[in-house]
Amino acid sequence: MATDTDGIGSAPKEPGGMLMRLLRHTSNYSIGTLLITLASIISFPIFTRIFTVAEYGVLGLVNVTLGFLVSVGKMGLQKSIVRFYAEIEGGKRPGDKVELFSTVLFSMVAVGTVIALLSALIFLAMPNAWWSHSGAQDLIALAAPLILFRVVDSAMLNLMNAEQRSGLYSVFTVVRKYVGLGLVLLVLFFVARNLYGFFIGAMIAEALALVFIVGYYARQRLFDIQRVSRPLFVAMLTFGLPLLASELSYMLLSMGGRYIINYQLGPQPLGSYTAAYNFSEYLQGVLTASFAQAVIPMYLRQWEQQGREKTVAFLQQALRYYLVLALPILAGMAAVGPDLLRLLASDKYEVSASLFVFIVGGMLVSGGTPIFSAGIYINKLTKVVMYAVLGATVLNIALSALLVRPYGIEGAAVATLASYLLYTAATAYYGRRAVYVPIPWRDLAKFSILALLMYGVITQIHLPSLALRVALQILVGATLYGLLLLASDKPIRGLAVKLLGRLRLR
Repeated sequence: MATDTDGIGSAPKEPGGMLMRLLRHTSNYSIGTLLITLASIISFPIFTRIFTVAEYGVLGLVNVTLGFLVSVGKMGLQKSIVRFYAEIEGGKRPGDKVELFSTVLFSMVAVGTVIALLSALIFLAMPNAWWSHSGAQDLIALAAPLILFRVVDSAMLNLMNAEQRSGLYSVFTVVRKYVGLGLVLLVLFFVARNLYGFFIGAMIAEALALVFIVGYYARQRLFDIQRVSRPLFVAMLTFGLPLLASELSYMLLSMGGRYIINYQLGPQPLGSYTAAYNFSEYLQGVLTASFAQAVIPMYLRQWEQQGREKTVAFLQQALRYYLVLALPILAGMAAVGPDLLRLLASDKYEVSASLFVFIVGGMLVSGGTPIFSAGIYINKLTKVVMYAVLGATVLNIALSALLVRPYGIEGAAVATLASYLLYTAATAYYGRRAVYVPIPWRDLAKFSILALLMYGVITQIHLPSLALRVALQILVGATLYGLLLLASDKPIRGLAVKLLGRLRLR
């Protein structure tokens, strides 16, 4: 992973280097995310075999509920960190790093503690019948400390992201993932081979990781409780609260369908849907999560230091780069997703190819939102995001309620895709008023054709061995798309030459 040199006080970079910097930070995040995804893929077949399909569904239900409660505990403050860091860095807001770091840490510790305690008490008081006697509410109460841990962890990771320390970010998250996985497996195999053991192991692992990262910044003397700034906290809360509503609604996009599946179809289909959704999330996260982590702080910094014109040019380049990667991922998952799921999770999790198309398609559409909604974040129009996600959530829940019973889990996937499309379209419409980033339709058509050609070739590969067939399809698909891309696209060829040149110099 490349080292990080960007920080407060660094000089503005030349415009020609912005795309290379985006690629460097995205590659750092992607390498880390790829290694984390590898850990998830390793653990995926273990967990799907340790737990029954119904238990795996309950596990997913508990995890998304905890995610919702963590979002409540963050109060949108984590969304403010990158924006306010950029202002302090650009000299447009008084204060320094110590004031920002201290305000972020201590405020989020306080809020996270309150939400964790209230959540444990509320879920302990809930009747078991409300959860179909699955015991999910007891698991949530047991794992309530994870709410505090993840709230503070989010603060630390966003501070690293704001500093554009992508290398440190990736190293920390990778080590945390693998150590955490090891501890969870130790508890599952030697202490308690059930869902309680899973969450006990997770709490131990995340507590240790949090002690390490907070200690790392504390040794740099960046935390001082006396430097907590009430005006800064209020300003960050004002910016972040509308985004809290949007984040909660975004969580409901993944929660709503699962609750409806559980209610209308039962835990067995819920387990199959959860496995397909989690698996899709692991794979597409390598692109979309890493891309968003890299591109948002970069265009915010460029806007503050170099203005509108260069920011728009950078966003246009970034969107093209995103399409180059997103479209083959969608085609590849449509081709190999069902077989890959069967290979990793066993035949009991068999699902249709259409499920992956809808789920991954929705995720990739949403992944492009950081570019289309750049004007919203630059001008702090966070209420627009709130309204857009609320609308998408209402659509998701309504469509899921209508489609799940007649069409099964594919109905929930269609609802998710429709809601992501609405969210992206709404944010793009309002974001273009401040920063207009046109869709490169010609490039979209070209990359789509290349992805379809790749799809057509790899679906013709038939081998009796499922493992060999999937491995060959992935290898052939990646190689073919790369060669087609280099042959048909001059800017990509130029970028490849630059990357090779830099590698030779190193």
